[in-house]
Amino acid sequence: MTAWWEALGSFEQVFWYIAIPFSLILIIQMIMTFAGMGGGDSDIGGGDTDISGIDLEADADVDLSDVSDTTDASDITDIDPSFHFFTVRNFIAFFTMFGWAGIAAWNEGLSKTWTIVVAIAAGLITMGVVTALFYYISKLQDAGGNIKISNALNQIGNVYIPIKADGGNVGKVQITIQNSLREMPAITKGKQDLATGTVVKVVGIVSNSILVVQKM
Repeated sequence: MTAWWEALGSFEQVFWYIAIPFSLILIIQMIMTFAGMGGGDSDIGGGDTDISGIDLEADADVDLSDVSDTTDASDITDIDPSFHFFTVRNFIAFFTMFGWAGIAAWNEGLSKTWTIVVAIAAGLITMGVVTALFYYISKLQDAGGNIKISNALNQIGNVYIPIKADGGNVGKVQITIQNSLREMPAITKGKQDLATGTVVKVVGIVSNSILVVQKM
């Protein structure tokens, strides 16, 4: 094994350094996703409004002056899954394919320049395929469940990821919408931090995807 590695040039070794770890990360991510443990990615908008790519403990730039309580469902548009291209999941897929495509291209005798071009092209194509796949899966989920964000108004739930006071961050709440338990991003206008397990009520919606909650 050592002899094989040393026989590789430094240029090809770079692709192996990229391909192996990102492949392992991708496999683990897929296993967690299919096992129901993968919160998804940094996509905001989509069936379950997946925001795992956001630093939920960091400060969030939420202008509370623009967040008002919403009581009229006609003022709210349904959640529409967005076509998010630059996400953590897509970057993992990009570098995985970048590494393997680079190895394959180099072994086929292509020059360094063309090897890099092929690797980048393969990575971008993979990102597009993954993005489209999750986009249409999300669309199918929404079509099957007809989930409307307006139905979250006045519902009672509990905090899943802590929410800081005065819109300090975007946390998560577990709430039942149309008989389906979902994890949704949420903020609070209150002056008190909301710890995990706190019972809250949905009093508004911002950006058609983030719930505004208050402690019961």
